[in-house]
Amino acid sequence: MIRIGCLGYDRVIDLPVGALAGAHFRARDFHAADLRHKDLAGAVFRDCELRGAFLDWANLAGADFEHERLLSASMRCAHLRGARLRNASMRGANLSGACLIEADLTGANLDAANLTGANLCGAICLWNSTERATFKGAVYDGASLFPPGFKPALAGMLPAR
Repeated sequence: MIRIGCLGYDRVIDLPVGALAGAHFRARDFHAADLRHKDLAGAVFRDCELRGAFLDWANLAGADFEHERLLSASMRCAHLRGARLRNASMRGANLSGACLIEADLTGANLDAANLTGANLCGAICLWNSTERATFKGAVYDGASLFPPGFKPALAGMLPAR
């Protein structure tokens, strides 16, 4: 069993060794869990509490967070290539430097989220709300899909070279 500590809490989360990549998690409490640098590629999260979770530098390629609560989660420099974040609540999340290439953010709430320097090339950015979100230096390309009226350059985003 792997024991994942929760920062600021006296509890730990027990997970089977080797069960993180491609695992299916249902109704698990990852609130403030320290998952930094973990390999969660292809993992599926359903009805999980990920509020305040620390996922910095984690491999989340192809992970499925559809409809999940990632409020104030820290995902700095996380690898989220091809991740499904459809309708995820990511208010106040820190995605600075995250790789979101080909990720699906359709319907996501990114209010007050930090996407500074994130890579959104080829991403489906049809998010629901981005009030007070920061996109300075985030990269996009011709394959990135934005909501009608959203102007990446006005948000501080840069075209990929």
